[in-house]
Amino acid sequence: MAEPVTMTAMAVGSLLAGAILGVAFQEITMAIKESTSRCSNFRDALNSLENTISLLSPLIKEMDRLNQELGDSNKREVIIRLFLQQLKKGEALVSKCSSIRRWNLCKKRKYEKRLRNMDSSLRDLSGVLQFGQALDIQRLQCTLQDMYH
Repeated sequence: MAEPVTMTAMAVGSLLAGAILGVAFQEITMAIKESTSRCSNFRDALNSLENTISLLSPLIKEMDRLNQELGDSNKREVIIRLFLQQLKKGEALVSKCSSIRRWNLCKKRKYEKRLRNMDSSLRDLSGVLQFGQALDIQRLQCTLQDMYH
């Protein structure tokens, strides 16, 4: 009887994780669009950040879904958690950027650098994901080779 409860808990956990990811992606995307429309100070940096997020979001969602399906949630959960933390930091940063006035060059440079660093850190996380995928492929190849020999 414990198995159905575990499966239900796992399914609910998967739905919650997927919902949290979806909300986080949606919130930062909306914040970026709102900031871009309000001020043109950071348009290039915000567009770059938005492109990075739009490229990574379906991959992260798919990875989370597959981890939940395979019952392998601990494996990449740390990376997903880091990604969510970066998204929350990014949303706060984007909100701060929208309040910076055009004439405040010092703050403009400071926050533009922070936006670029945020974009870079998200791209670095995608590199970690690619390394993990390569490692998983090698493990799979070893397992298949052991099965056939």
